[in-house]
Amino acid sequence: MDGLPGTRSVVLAAALAAAASMGTVAGTASAASASSASVVRPAYSSYVWSNYSGGVNLRSCGNTGCGSYAYMPNGTGVTMICWEDTQWVYPPNTNYASPRWFEVSSPYGVGFVHSALVSNQTGVGHC
Repeated sequence: MDGLPGTRSVVLAAALAAAASMGTVAGTASAASASSASVVRPAYSSYVWSNYSGGVNLRSCGNTGCGSYAYMPNGTGVTMICWEDTQWVYPPNTNYASPRWFEVSSPYGVGFVHSALVSNQTGVGHC
């Protein structure tokens, strides 16, 4: 797509049109009833869930020592971006022991969440 002016815009417009036709336009049941002020929301396939608390921290890096700049309640949709193996975390701080962390995009921003706290995981590459 690089080097072809406008190609990304065309691809983005097609993706937005497809999302709208599937009824993912905010506040509408169909694209036909969408007003010009409607916003297209991403369709999240993964979500966060903690068996030990009501949500998870969205961190600046894959380590519990890194700052948490958002607390996402259980069920918050996320898009997995990539993974990295950094700090091992064990229950009860997570659902199972693992060194894996995912960088995710969420309604609260982009950051890192421990892998055990992401349900319905999708395949992503290494960060």
